[in-house]
Amino acid sequence: MNVAVRLLRRLLKVLGIGVLVIVVIVVGALGVVWFLGPPVAKAGDAVVPPIDCRATPERPHPVVVLPGGDGTVDQTDAQWRTTTDALRGAGYCTLVFQVRGSDGNRWAADVPTAGRDLNAFVDLVLVRTGAQQVAIVAHSAGSVVANHFLKVEHGAPKVADAVFLAPETSHCDGRGFAESMGLPTSPFPLFRAVPAVPALLARLMPSAAGPLQLAPGSPVFDAIFDGALAQPGVRYSVMATKRDVVATPAGTCSFIEEPGVTNVFYEDAFPAAPAVDHGSLRSSPQVAGWVIGRLAAP
Repeated sequence: MNVAVRLLRRLLKVLGIGVLVIVVIVVGALGVVWFLGPPVAKAGDAVVPPIDCRATPERPHPVVVLPGGDGTVDQTDAQWRTTTDALRGAGYCTLVFQVRGSDGNRWAADVPTAGRDLNAFVDLVLVRTGAQQVAIVAHSAGSVVANHFLKVEHGAPKVADAVFLAPETSHCDGRGFAESMGLPTSPFPLFRAVPAVPALLARLMPSAAGPLQLAPGSPVFDAIFDGALAQPGVRYSVMATKRDVVATPAGTCSFIEEPGVTNVFYEDAFPAAPAVDHGSLRSSPQVAGWVIGRLAAP
C-alpha cells in the first residue's frame, strides 16, 4: 500500500508542471494497465445472518442493514447495537448484511459482487419472511453497495424504503479520502481526468482494488452514478452531519438532490442533541429514532 500511496502523492505534486507531464502519466498508466490487464478486485465473503423473524401486518418490510466501511465485521455488532436494538424494539425484523474484505474490513472487496450477493440475500429474506419488499438502512460505503443493488442489479422493485446515513454520491470532492491517506490534495480530479490511474494503483495495491472501484471515472462508479440515482418506487431518506470530514463537502457529498428524496442534516433535526461525526452518526439514539420514523411514515 505504501508504494501506491507514494506514487499517488508524486502524481498529485507534478500535476502543475504542464501538459507534457500529464501526457506521460496517461500513456504510462494506460501502458501498464494494457500490459497487465485490468485489475480484478477480489470478491469478499458475504456474512449472512440467520433469518429468524417474519414480516407482520404492522411491520411488513424486513429491514436489511448495511454498515459502512469504518470497521471490521467483528466490530459491527457493537457499532450498530443502538440502531439495531431500536429497530427490533419497534417490531422490525432486522437483519445485518455485510461483506468481509481484506483484513476483515467491511466492503473492502469487489463492489459488483457485493451488490449481487445483496440481491441474492434480499431474495432469501423475501422467501423466508413472507414479505413482498424489504427496507434498506445503509451507512457510508454500505450505501454505495445498496445503490449498486438498487440501480445496477435492478433491485428497486424489491425495496420499499432506502434510508441512508452519511452516504457517498458522485458529488464528493475526495478531500476526506485524501486526508485519511496522507495525500497533499484530493486525487479525484486526477482520477476523473485519467481513469487509468486508479486502475494502475489497484494493480500496485491489490487490497485496495475494491475501494478504488468507487473512484470517479471507474466503470463501477459510472454505472452507479451516471444519470439519476433514485429509482422509481423506492422512498429515499438521507441524513448527513455538518461535522462530516470523510464524506466531503458535508451534505453536498451525501444528499441526493432528486425529486421525492428527503435530505436532512442531523444538526437541523436535533439542534440540542450531542454532536456526531461521520462514524458516530450511525450510533446515535436520535438517529435511530429518525430512521424508525422514516420507515413508519405513511
